[in-house]
Parts: sequence; structure tokens; C-alpha cells
Amino acid sequence: MTFLNPFVLFGLAAAAIPILIHLFNIRKLTTIEFSTLKFLKELQKNKMRKVKVRQWLLLVLRTLLILLIVLAFSRPALKGSFGSLSSRAKSTIVILFDNSASMGLSNERGQFLAQAQTQSLKILSLLQENDDVFFLRLSDLPNATMDEATHDGKKVESLIRETEINFNHRTIEDGLHLVSRLLSQSKNLNKEVYVITDGQGTTLTSGIQKVQSQEGLFEPNTKIFYSSLSQRQIDNVAIERITVPPSLFQVGKPFVLNIGVKNYGTRPIINHLAGVSIGNNRVMQKSISLDGGENGTLEFSITPSQSGFVTGFVELEDDLFESDNRFFFSINIPEKIKLAIISKEEKYSRYISAALSLSDNANNPSPISISKLSPEQMTTTTLTANDIVVLSGIDALPIPRHSILQQYISNGGSVIFFPSADTNVASYNYLTQFGLAEMQLSRSSTTFEKVDYQFPIFQGMFEQILSKKKTAIETPQINTGLNARSESNLRSIISLSNGKNFLWLREVGRGRILGFSVPAIPEWSDFPLKGIFVPLLYQSALFLAAPINANEQLQYAVGEKIEFTSFQLKKGTMNSPSSLQLFDTENRKVPLIAYNKTSDEGISHSIFSFDNPIQAGIYTIFSQNDTVLTLPINIRREESNGALAEKDQIGTLLYSMGIAEGSITYVNPDSEISGTVLQSRFGIELWRYFLIAALFVALIEMFVARESKAKV
Repeated sequence: MTFLNPFVLFGLAAAAIPILIHLFNIRKLTTIEFSTLKFLKELQKNKMRKVKVRQWLLLVLRTLLILLIVLAFSRPALKGSFGSLSSRAKSTIVILFDNSASMGLSNERGQFLAQAQTQSLKILSLLQENDDVFFLRLSDLPNATMDEATHDGKKVESLIRETEINFNHRTIEDGLHLVSRLLSQSKNLNKEVYVITDGQGTTLTSGIQKVQSQEGLFEPNTKIFYSSLSQRQIDNVAIERITVPPSLFQVGKPFVLNIGVKNYGTRPIINHLAGVSIGNNRVMQKSISLDGGENGTLEFSITPSQSGFVTGFVELEDDLFESDNRFFFSINIPEKIKLAIISKEEKYSRYISAALSLSDNANNPSPISISKLSPEQMTTTTLTANDIVVLSGIDALPIPRHSILQQYISNGGSVIFFPSADTNVASYNYLTQFGLAEMQLSRSSTTFEKVDYQFPIFQGMFEQILSKKKTAIETPQINTGLNARSESNLRSIISLSNGKNFLWLREVGRGRILGFSVPAIPEWSDFPLKGIFVPLLYQSALFLAAPINANEQLQYAVGEKIEFTSFQLKKGTMNSPSSLQLFDTENRKVPLIAYNKTSDEGISHSIFSFDNPIQAGIYTIFSQNDTVLTLPINIRREESNGALAEKDQIGTLLYSMGIAEGSITYVNPDSEISGTVLQSRFGIELWRYFLIAALFVALIEMFVARESKAKV
């Protein structure tokens, strides 16, 4: 047993007062013979014994009453973690404060952030002189809100009151790793960690837990107080993702946005509205119904009215958690597609140039800007200035050009390949570095056999044919072909009746190679003379001008380091670090860092980055007042999942860090945290029970004393 007010125990001496009074009242009596009383009846001996017993009982009750009152005021406690020595020793306190987006929600006790601030201030009030305290916000990780512990309670109070909701998503697991490093520097005997959170499961851990082995991050005497402010899962509907299927991005031609929606609640939703806005103008909306925990998809068809970066957002109707109701997106509709034709002879570029210079509308010029280069003009600069490079009639390249081509494709460049009419099996050694097997020369008369009409380059090309339920398209007559092997992980787009590929696709890193099996001259086939040649080549260029993954810009998140490469910037702009300027959603300039990064293949990349955007929205990169890239940045989807962490999950995480079960105290949000902490520190206080016992003893003493007087 521990006494929280041990000096009061000196009052136990007062228990001697009733004894002393009793002793002083016992006087030695003198016997005097009185003759007239001789005839009185002798008192019964048993009555005298009862009187003496009652007197002794009153003495015991009065003494016990004083003892109980003194013990009650000395605040006795059982099973405390702090002994009488440690309760007077210095302590190091760490408050790990969850200020993630979900802390902006509320329950019947008010907003979780306000509740967390109140609890933190009450913990602060328990500090004794010379105690050390750290205050850490989750949003500040991996850095510490306070680098050093302080004795200044006013400073910590100010930090607590200034804390606001932050959209950075960090986990308590990450926070506890930082806490362990801070506590390892403390030499104080007592160490306590207070975790204050809304209890969201996705905030607890990143998902990878060490269950079997302990890391031993904390000393055995470290106590954890875990306060989960929410006791039930809050219903929420959120946009999980936006995906853009492979498409040909052109002005006046629709592309598709697929919106993934999830009901994170437990109750069904009926006709929940979702709308798409371009800029700030809503262009369409749809509704969706989902059961609790169910996923669904909405499909929107967007038709851009002008070229450039199409930015906007998808927005759900209001619910309890409004922060995740918007999801931003950005799609680049090229104003001009820059394409370079590289050939040894003019005949290999003639048909290609003529086909790509045509326009589908007499009032609008072709969106493709064409330049012609010789193999000797292939440099890093000339290639990176173009969205697409056509290699036509090039059967070999000097070795130094191999690495230039590899760097261009790996960094996101696209290549259209046409073989040379002078081909031999040893040619095209520059393609082997992209995982292509040795080409095979086939001399046989053949035609189209199978067409993958679902491939994006066929969008709109054969609508009339398909509507009339025709099964064949105009096919060229092919007498000789250079065919890539099927085991080269190629996607076959058009195959021939002899089983070979006519048109194939090979993806390499962020880039692509689209290959034809015949030259762009009418020597091996009449393909350049057929009507299909122009739309197929034109659509191929539009397809390759789009990024390999149109969704890559949609994955940036608030609070993370944002990186992008020069290949993501609009072509034909000055991409030097000094020419680029980044502005956030409020049109504030953000510092931009540039550096080079070498890939595993030894290819150097130009990387631009900035750290920890704090607000969701569209971030814009300018070069000399020209928009060269827009980055949609959204909050992490983990914040949308309101499912609460179970005690077992919390215990498993803490156990993996070396915290024993007996060192964990779970704070009930309905209870006073100060009392919970004191009870954990010093055990269960017994003063209430001693007072109740004292009251009971006093009542018995009154009854016995009254009975005694009545009989005297």
C-alpha cells in the first residue's frame, strides 16, 4: 500500500485521545458503609459486566473512527507503478498528438481535436517541478515538434492550443519510433507516453507489424497511456481513385474518367450524388447506391473544348467527413504533338510525312508537328524535344546512339518503328537492349487475320464498319515481313494469316515502341498505298503522345515528397531549374529542387521535387509564363476509412515495440484522464472506502452511546 499524503499519517497519534480520556475518567473509589443501604438488593454481576463491555466498545469505536479519518486523508492506494521513491523522482512525459484530417470529425462530446487539446492540457497540469515534457504532432513527422524536452509548461500549452488539423497522413507507429529515440536520451526514472487519437485504424500503423519478435524500443519502466476518443465508426463515403483508360486525347473527342467510390460506413447509401467539374464549372453529375463497405464505379465521358491542361475535380455530396469529398485530376490535351522522323533516305520518310500532315478537318491544321532528322543528328537534345520519334528504314545504329535511344525511351519517350527494305537477320541490334528477340524475316503472301479492336488506336476508326456488322477491314497484301518473336512480351495489335505480328507494342519503363513489320514504302507490301495507312499511322501518333499511364499524375498526395521528371513537362519548353516556377493552390510560389538521379540501368534522369504540400488541389509549374505541367494533389485515402483500431491491434503493435501488456493503460473517453493517470501511477485510491467505513463506525458509536445513556 502507498500513501499519497504520507505526512497526514502523523495524525494517527490522535487515536490516543479517546484512550487517554478513558484512563483519566477511571478514579479509585473509597468504600463508605451506609447503614440504610444495607437492605438494598445487591446489583447483579452480569449487568455490571454489560456496562463495562459497552464502555470498552465505545472506546474501540472512537479510536477506530479517528484512525479511519486520518487514513482517508492520507490517501492510501494499492498496486501503483510509482513507489514512494519514484513518485518524488523526476519524470519524462511525451504527448503524441494525432492532428490528422479525421480529427476534424465530432461526436457527442464535440470535435475530436478540441477533446484531444483538453486532454493534453489536463496531462500538462499533472506535471511536477523539474519534470521534462515533449509534445509531438503526428503531422510533423518524421521531424519532432520539439527537438528538446522542456520544463516550461506555458510553452507546451501554447503548442497544444495552436495545433490545427493537418492533411499529412502519418501513423502512430512512426510516431512511437520517434518517441523511443527521444526517451532513450532521458535519464529520468519515470517515463510516460500519452497517445491521443480518434482511434482510426489506418492511423495506428502502416500495416506491417512485428508480432513474434520485440524490437525493445522502450525501457521496461515506460508506461503507455492510449486515449481513443471515438467509440464508434463514423459513416463516410469517399472517392478512392480516378482512372483514365488508354485514350486518344484530342480537342472535341471524348475521353473517359472512371471514378472509384467506396462506402466506408456500415449503412447503405441510396442515390449518393457525384459531380465532375472542369475548372470551377460543374459539367455533369451521376448518383450511386452502395451497401456498407461496398465499392462502386461511376463512368463520366469528358469532351475537352480546347487543348492544354484540363484540370478539375470530382465531388461527392456532403457527409460527415467533408475533407475527402473532392478528388482532383489533370489531363493534358496536346496542342501540338512533336514528332521527328529519322531515316537514312528520303523515301523512307515521304509516305509517313504525307500521312501525318493531313487533317481530319479542313478548318483545322494537323495537330502533329513534323521534323526530319538523319541518324547522325540523333542526340539527347533532339530526341527529348519530341514526343514521338519514328525510326524508318534504320537497320543499324552506331553504339553511342544506343544509349541515347535507351535513355529517351526509358524516360517516357515513344518510338514508331518501320524496318528497312534492305533487312538482314543481323540488323536492328539497337532493339535488343529493349528485350526484343532477334527479328525474323518472313517471305510469304499474307493478309490481316486478327485485329484487336479494343486497342485505343482504333477508337472511332471502324465505327461505321462495326455498326454494319462487317467482319473485315481493308487489308494490304503483304509479301515480305520482318516479324518480332511472340516470346518477347509483345502485345499483338494486328496479326497476319501466317501467324506473325503485323503491328505490335512493347512497353519499356515509361516509354513505348510501336512496331510495324513492313517498311513505309511499297516494296514489301502495298500498305502505304492503302486507305488504312493514314488513319492507322495518325491514330498511332495520338496514342503514343499520351503518357503510358494517364493516371500517374493522379497519385500525388498531401504531406509527401512530390517528384516529377523533365519528360513529364510540355515539350519545347526550357526545362532548366532556373526557368521553372511552382505555384500552389493559393498561387503562392513553392521552392522547387532539381537534381539528377541514376536508374538501375545507369540512365541519368532529371528530377524536380518539392516537399510536403499541405493542401489538396492543383499545383502548377510555369516556364516563362507558359504552363508546362499541372499536378493534382489529393489527401491520402487512408484518412477516409473510419474503422477503429481494435485493442488487440493496439496491443500487438505496442508489444512489437517492447511494451508489456501491464504497462499499457487504455483511457476511457468518458472518464477523467487525470484520475485515470493518477490511478495508474499510484494504484487504486482507497480514501473513499476509508471515509465510508468512518461514517459507518460513527453511526455505530452514536447508537451505542445513546443506548448506554438510556440505560443509565
